[in-house]
Amino acid sequence: MKKRFVMGLTALMLTVSIAGCGDPSKLTSKNVNEPVVEEEITGETSEEAVSDGVSQGQATGSEQNAEGDDAEASTAEAAEKPMAVTSDGVAFDPEEIVEPALPAAEVQQAEAVTADVPATDTTETEQTVAETPVEDPAATPAEEPKKDKYYDIVFIGDSQFDNARGTASDIPSYTCSLLGKKVKFYNLAIGGTAASLSRDMGLELDTFSDSCFIGISYALAGKINASFLDQYPAGEELKRVDPEKVDLYVIEYGANDYINGKDLYNSNYVDYHSYSGALSEGINTLKTISPKAQFILCGPSYCVWYNSDGYLIGDSYTVSKGIGTLSEYSNTASNLASDMGIDFMDSMYASQFDLKMETIDDYLVDGLHYNEKGRQIYAAVLAHRIQKLRGLDDSEMPYIEINNFDFWAYSDSIKKK
Repeated sequence: MKKRFVMGLTALMLTVSIAGCGDPSKLTSKNVNEPVVEEEITGETSEEAVSDGVSQGQATGSEQNAEGDDAEASTAEAAEKPMAVTSDGVAFDPEEIVEPALPAAEVQQAEAVTADVPATDTTETEQTVAETPVEDPAATPAEEPKKDKYYDIVFIGDSQFDNARGTASDIPSYTCSLLGKKVKFYNLAIGGTAASLSRDMGLELDTFSDSCFIGISYALAGKINASFLDQYPAGEELKRVDPEKVDLYVIEYGANDYINGKDLYNSNYVDYHSYSGALSEGINTLKTISPKAQFILCGPSYCVWYNSDGYLIGDSYTVSKGIGTLSEYSNTASNLASDMGIDFMDSMYASQFDLKMETIDDYLVDGLHYNEKGRQIYAAVLAHRIQKLRGLDDSEMPYIEINNFDFWAYSDSIKKK
């Protein structure tokens, strides 16, 4: 953490509130204009790394109310544009918080993962079908359809799943490397996306073009023209998915719903522009087209927010845009999973691994996105949940502390079971 941070989160945020910390209204997650390269995990963030963050558009907040002669003008401006505050009273413009752009990930030993993942290639299955002779149904009795020999997993989410795609060190790849050789997976994650519909998008299916979770689920169901997804790697992956063969959907959203200030839910009706309503609609759509599939819903992960000067504003428990903190989005996802009878994976409350304020620089590259070690730990926990759902592992997952965890040693121990 930066040397300028003072005696814990509460004291630091009080300092921000009183002294101004440069311009604490400019809330972001280590946000400046130039992307950073993911650093090796050292447990300590350099001065340069704190100020070098990343952004998808500059995340600047509204200016704090000026003193003296500018007070009246600032008051008028605040009346026109509502302000949000942290739990310690630091004001910021909620419309200006954005998800940082992904840094260029440094990948270590990716080849070791690739060898164990049977990948998303369907060539073997397609060739088997092509070589099967076509016989006269009247001459031979009908045969039972061949049993699918693969366990098919579809990952759907935002940048946490999309990060490091193509390097075999993304979360889906690391996860499936721990599941054995009869696993086939598809990564349909798109960075920067939310579960919920954008505010200007309706449900006119002939003009639908939102890459949110509902858009992905509708595309898989064939309800919309999915050509707008061709601009993303996920669009090509999606074309290869056979929903009837999917055994498991792993879904992860929340950070961008929070960043975009989306409602947690609508108490009057299922609102597809709200976080809970969108998750519900997307999952129900997938249940219809994949009747044998199981589900794991992953909540948003613990993170911290910085202003443009690199000062810590607050974390997932304290910073709200007026709707709720990011931890409340995690609570909403957890409650929905319980209501729908599906599995939920927590990464907000350090319940399975020690992602928290004290270890933030060990896990995250910019305050929000996992670095490689973080992705490895997330994948280890997720893989264990998957094996339990499959009935292949009834053991309890050991609690992971990042400074005592080696993915490759853990992977070797899994293979020896």
